[in-house]
Amino acid sequence: MNLETRLPALLWEAVRQSYEKRDFTGAILDGTYFLSELLRNKSGLEGDGAALVGQALGGASPKIKLNKLQSESDWNEQKGFEQLLRGFYQAIRNPRSHEKRVDTEEDAQVLILFVGLLVRQIDQAKAQFSREDFVKRVLDPDFVPQRRYAELLVGEIPPGARMEVFLDVYRSKDSWKIEPMRHFFEVLFEVLAEDEKRQAYEIVSDELKIADDESIIRSVVGVFTPEVWSHLEEAARLRIENKLIGSMREGRFSVTEKRCRSGALGTWARRHLSVFLLKSEALAALYDRLSSKVVEQEDYVFEYFSGSLPELSPKIPEHFDRLFRARVAEGHQRFFNAVYFYEVWGKDNWSDKLKEAVANFKAKQPSAFLDDDIPF
Repeated sequence: MNLETRLPALLWEAVRQSYEKRDFTGAILDGTYFLSELLRNKSGLEGDGAALVGQALGGASPKIKLNKLQSESDWNEQKGFEQLLRGFYQAIRNPRSHEKRVDTEEDAQVLILFVGLLVRQIDQAKAQFSREDFVKRVLDPDFVPQRRYAELLVGEIPPGARMEVFLDVYRSKDSWKIEPMRHFFEVLFEVLAEDEKRQAYEIVSDELKIADDESIIRSVVGVFTPEVWSHLEEAARLRIENKLIGSMREGRFSVTEKRCRSGALGTWARRHLSVFLLKSEALAALYDRLSSKVVEQEDYVFEYFSGSLPELSPKIPEHFDRLFRARVAEGHQRFFNAVYFYEVWGKDNWSDKLKEAVANFKAKQPSAFLDDDIPF
């Protein structure tokens, strides 16, 4: 008998080496190992043997459904197949795992063909958890942007399917909405195994090493937590941080239009400044904007980064202190607001001269002819 032509291709690959060596008992066991792994993958469960069969095929809501389960006949088929599989493990697999057996080639052919029948039935069955359907729910426009909703969704993913779900959702980044995905991935990373996290970090890092599409960069930077960012490969982080800083150097914000006129990509850096590798470079880019004496460039920092400056330097740098006290002394309201009301870097870090400038502040009246490129 040509066993290869009568078996599913993957099952034959699983048993071929033992079978061709005429280790027929080993080939039978290889077939049962393949069957167990198929059950685990299809159901998303762990475990083995009869217990795995009961969890996957038994109960009122089986993980693996052989049919629609809408009639008594459907349920009889489901229960019968479950009992058949339980019997196979108890009568065929277990004795060969626990004691020495010597099977003939004919034994192996009959039993492996039977495993092939079981494999085909399971392959054709409908799993209760469908990754395709689940990803649609994650990308649903009505995804509730709350951690609790994300916890409920992630809780539905079988442990064995979590990495595949990560890959499916990550590949769908063109359809992401930032806030819902931020909640989803934050919760998902909390339940991924350590080796799965490392694989995810590698996948994201590899993409960021070559990504030039701002929408991809914006999505990845906006969705993943600083914790994830800190575990990405250094080359990927440096490259993207450099891109973000380059955007920050061009930043302009119009107060009258209430919109970012340039440097929009750079604003996505705010979430990760605390774990930036290029903190000094980011700080220098923001200082250039603040010291430009161009209103829109200054407002870019006030609008997006004034509360984030301490994440780049825990104490106020001397050149920032000099800049703030000079502009406050000149009567510039926005600089005064930043240090007095928002306490950039905190009053305890100010120099005595900056404290004095704030205490003696007198607002300067803006020019009637002021425009975006005329300094205060």
